[in-house]
Amino acid sequence: MRIALAVLRGDRRSQIATVLVALGVMIAVSLVLWLVAAPNALQARSDRTLWREVFGGKDDGAISVAVNRDSYGDTLIQRFDVARTRPGDVAVAKGIARFPEAGEVLLSPALADLVRTTPPEKLGNRFPGRQIAELGPEALKYPGELVAIIGHAEVPAGYPAPDLRGGTGPYADDYRSMLTLLTRVGLVVLVVPCLVLVASAARLTAAKRERRLAALRLAGASPRQVVVMTAVETAIGAVVGSVLGVLLAQPFSHVTATIPWEGGTWFPGDFVPSPAVVAAVALLAPVLVVGAAVLGLRRVVNQPLAAGSRRTVRPWRLLMIAGAIGVFFLGVTYAQQARGDNQFTVVLLGLGGVALALVLAGPVLTAWVGRFFVGRWRGPSTLLAGRRLAGDPVAAFRGSAGVVIAVFTGSMALTMLPGLESQVPFRDETWAENTLVAEGVQHDVTPLRLATSAPIVTMLDGTVGDDTRGTAVVVGRCEEVAKVLPGLTCRPGPAVYAAEPLPGTRFESARSETTLPGRYETRPFSGSGRVSVVIDRELLPAVGGEVSLVAVPTTAENRDLVHTALVGTLPGARLANSDQLYGDTLVADLERATVIGLSIAAVLGGIGAAVAAAGSVIDRRRTFGALIAAGTPIRVLAHALRREVMLPVFAVTLAACGAGLVVGLGLLSLARGLVGHGEMPITPWVLAPVGVGVVVALVAALACGPVLRGISPRDYAAE
Repeated sequence: MRIALAVLRGDRRSQIATVLVALGVMIAVSLVLWLVAAPNALQARSDRTLWREVFGGKDDGAISVAVNRDSYGDTLIQRFDVARTRPGDVAVAKGIARFPEAGEVLLSPALADLVRTTPPEKLGNRFPGRQIAELGPEALKYPGELVAIIGHAEVPAGYPAPDLRGGTGPYADDYRSMLTLLTRVGLVVLVVPCLVLVASAARLTAAKRERRLAALRLAGASPRQVVVMTAVETAIGAVVGSVLGVLLAQPFSHVTATIPWEGGTWFPGDFVPSPAVVAAVALLAPVLVVGAAVLGLRRVVNQPLAAGSRRTVRPWRLLMIAGAIGVFFLGVTYAQQARGDNQFTVVLLGLGGVALALVLAGPVLTAWVGRFFVGRWRGPSTLLAGRRLAGDPVAAFRGSAGVVIAVFTGSMALTMLPGLESQVPFRDETWAENTLVAEGVQHDVTPLRLATSAPIVTMLDGTVGDDTRGTAVVVGRCEEVAKVLPGLTCRPGPAVYAAEPLPGTRFESARSETTLPGRYETRPFSGSGRVSVVIDRELLPAVGGEVSLVAVPTTAENRDLVHTALVGTLPGARLANSDQLYGDTLVADLERATVIGLSIAAVLGGIGAAVAAAGSVIDRRRTFGALIAAGTPIRVLAHALRREVMLPVFAVTLAACGAGLVVGLGLLSLARGLVGHGEMPITPWVLAPVGVGVVVALVAALACGPVLRGISPRDYAAE
């Protein structure tokens, strides 16, 4: 220990390496703490809003609830119309003062403020009754969420729910299962570059340390003494970095809480990991760094005379990529059939295995690239770089590992993003712009006609076909439906408007069943959304007065007024426009998360490449000093260093891009199975990470320039 401390006091290069180790561990610890807090934050939201879920229980049937999404401007409003179905107390969750009776309303603080400052005909009239309390933060998804619970004597469109007690439950159902999967995927693919960064920091000045320890070993130092020297030298920087990372994670979590998700930001405590997790990460990081440094001493301990020899790599490392991809797709198959907390375990193990396999197989491709340029190039810079790549591919690839993982992550994300956007629910362009549509209507629409002067289009949705095959259709007067449905052109006389003949004559809606006449005219119509068939009401006189859809064309001036009239006169009906806004919000979340994740991966890759490039210069200070003493220009050596980083990056990132494409398609198929719909498009953007990776590697390679310029022939003499 005294020798290790003396080296740190007297060797400037070891001091620089210790500082870089501390910085690398600090960044890795703070990011890992942030990543492991993300699932906890989602779970905290789920726990606060579990009272909104409908599930069976001992009090089933005590109340009736109609859950609906409303909106004001571009902001979502979560609306709950409730009514008692039998006498008795109704238990409620924390943050809800009590169950509202008919004529009583509970509003969230942000919605209450908005109602007070907005004309009632635009917003307040949607929540008729006396406000008895405000919802507390324990019942809200995020600060500033707009939530309303409105009491009624009866809820026409309601369905039975046991109570509003809330509790603790899993954050995994339907679309949220996809969010859970994506959160854990992000955790895995960002933890791997963190580990690469820590490993790069731990291997700084590794070559010089090996020579020094080999000399001590030959002078009589025992293996234990050599290991302790390395552990002490590395642990100082690792422990300092771990402490700084824990301290940095606290303000970082508050910054993260300001990033919107599902319509709003987070409560400050959402992104704070548990003390046990903080302690585990803070202890594990130094252990990994010290372990990586100690594992690199095998040759020093066992063969000190071979400490400076070249390390060869075997082509079998490439098979690890195929094996990891096989495990990944085995996990995809299992996850499509299983349910529960362990549904995605094998998928995530396979995903992490693919990322690590790319890192382990990288030196093989690096050696091949080096041999290619040594055999076919004659430029001095490229020859020097090729010799380095072919001679020590493990050390040469170390600077590229983080960039390769970033490219793999980017290609995977850009493969998934277009398909995920198509899988987000409620997003379509069925109705004309500025049209408000209420679905699931079970009301008399006469009050709505009295409440607004805007034209009202009433329709009935259902299916036409036999028991095995049915086509979704809309029944209405064509000249009215054409006002709200783009692409529909009417002609006199009753007809069916469709792109192809209907598969049968039986029409079935939620409340009735009838048949089309034996002969009718089919006119061309190609819908751009969920409505692809329109039937004139005259063809189905038995359902002439039934209504399940109400659409109202609006203008910028009367949109809020019509919106309030719809909600006030049709309580419990679902507003398709608010669902569309919800879908747009989810897409924006996916895009934002992708940008943040790729930015972090690129930064980590760049930092790792810069640290490794600078470390390689420090390790080869004697070699560069000898070349400079022999007359080699600094400019040639700088070009050689840049090529050392750039050449393997370009080759290996192509393989990483292909692996990201394959894994992205696998995850996309799994997400598609979770939500039950969606497309799997592939765009040319999946190749963009290769170019970005090359640029990041070039910028990182430039970081070794100042270190190289600090070398002189005196360094060779000093060695």
